[in-house]
Amino acid sequence: MKKIIIVFVLVFATHLAHAQYKGQFRGIHAYEMTTGKGFFGMNFTGEYFPLNYFSIAPSVTFFLPATGNARGFDLNARYYLTEKEKQWYALFGYGHYTRKFEFNPKETERFNSINLGLGGMLKIRDELGFNPEIRYQPIGRNELIFKLGIVYFIN
Repeated sequence: MKKIIIVFVLVFATHLAHAQYKGQFRGIHAYEMTTGKGFFGMNFTGEYFPLNYFSIAPSVTFFLPATGNARGFDLNARYYLTEKEKQWYALFGYGHYTRKFEFNPKETERFNSINLGLGGMLKIRDELGFNPEIRYQPIGRNELIFKLGIVYFIN
C-alpha cells in the first residue's frame, strides 16, 4: 500500500512541476534602463528551449534617447539553475547597439558587445510571470542594463 501511495504522489508531483523543457516557447514584453546614458527602452523577447534547462532568447529593444533614435539587438543563451515557480538563470550572449542622431544624421554610434547576466522567471499564474534581469556589457557599451518584463508562457 505504501508503494502505491508513493508512486501516486510521484506521478502527481511530476504533473504539477512547471519546468523548462525542450520545445517550450515564451514571449516577453519588458522595459529596460541603462546606466551609462540613462536610456529607457521597450524590449520584445522570444525564448525557445532546444534542450532541457537551456534556451535561446533573441530580443530587440527600442530605446528613447532625448534626440534621435536607438536600437539594441541581443541574442542570449540562458541556462536555468532552478525550476518550479521561481526559475533563476544565468545568461551569456551577443549584443548590437545602434544610435542615430537627429541633428547630424551622418553621425551614428554602433557597438558590438558581450552580454553577461542573471535573471529570473517568477510565475504569478500558469501562463503569466515577471522577468527581472540584469545584464553587464563589458565590451563596447560598458554598461549595466536593468530589465523588468511580463512573461507569457506559450506552452
